[in-house]
Amino acid sequence: MNLLSNTLVFVLLLAAAGVQAKLPAKKVLTLSAAKQVALAAEAEAQRRGATVVIAVVDDGGHLLLLERLDDTQVASSEVAIGKARTAAIFRRPKVFEDRIREGRVAALALPGATPLQGGLPILYEDQVIGAIGVSGNTPQEDEEIARAGLSGLDAAAKGSSGSPATYIPAVQLQAAFAKGEFLLRTEAYKVEAGRRTAPGVAEVHLGETDVFYVQEGSATFVTGGTVVDAKTISPGEIRGPSIEGGESRRIGKGDVLVVPSGTPHWFKEISGPFLYFMVKPAVGGVR
Repeated sequence: MNLLSNTLVFVLLLAAAGVQAKLPAKKVLTLSAAKQVALAAEAEAQRRGATVVIAVVDDGGHLLLLERLDDTQVASSEVAIGKARTAAIFRRPKVFEDRIREGRVAALALPGATPLQGGLPILYEDQVIGAIGVSGNTPQEDEEIARAGLSGLDAAAKGSSGSPATYIPAVQLQAAFAKGEFLLRTEAYKVEAGRRTAPGVAEVHLGETDVFYVQEGSATFVTGGTVVDAKTISPGEIRGPSIEGGESRRIGKGDVLVVPSGTPHWFKEISGPFLYFMVKPAVGGVR
């Protein structure tokens, strides 16, 4: 009897060990990675001059991070959280809004769902580890800003892999130039494949130095002087419609221009598609 009991115990232990060995490994979204995702989305929103709320949740839809950019309506906070939560727990983007538009209003009754465009799952190694939700502008723009935020996960993954180098194939670079997109955004620097087809607003970056390398086209670029009707749109970021005074120069293919932190600058005139490769290192601890 004692031998039988010991045998049964041994068999049960082996079975338990087998079950334990088959448990899948689960990836999680850390707070550090969530910050990188939010940072990338915030940079895209600022590039567009958009006022939005950015929410990042874990795979269970629980809030990890919430950012409300200056002058964004308060109501967008709950909407952004709802969009992110919906994308996380249903493991998909705006499919519910599409179904409602097609006439399936029953989707409005789904428990815990905010069926609005602007929420995207965050994937890592084909697993949903969280989601990002953006609210405050048009549905399409909210989603585009959220999608830009997903690039922040790549930066976080590279930072934790022990390989700090980032390789950007020529095909990816040319695709970015076609739209004008950031290639990489971290706390220390940003890299952009810029594209302009029209003059911009005057800007002052208090926490970044802009290093331009012109790829194609030409522009009249003004540096220095005083920004007209200057307004602070976010910490360290000042904008206005134009510049009074300053130094005006014509820049074109192959030219390099370095604009130190705190220097007003303005694309006054643009000829043709103006493409430029830009690196924005952070300085002075202000972003």
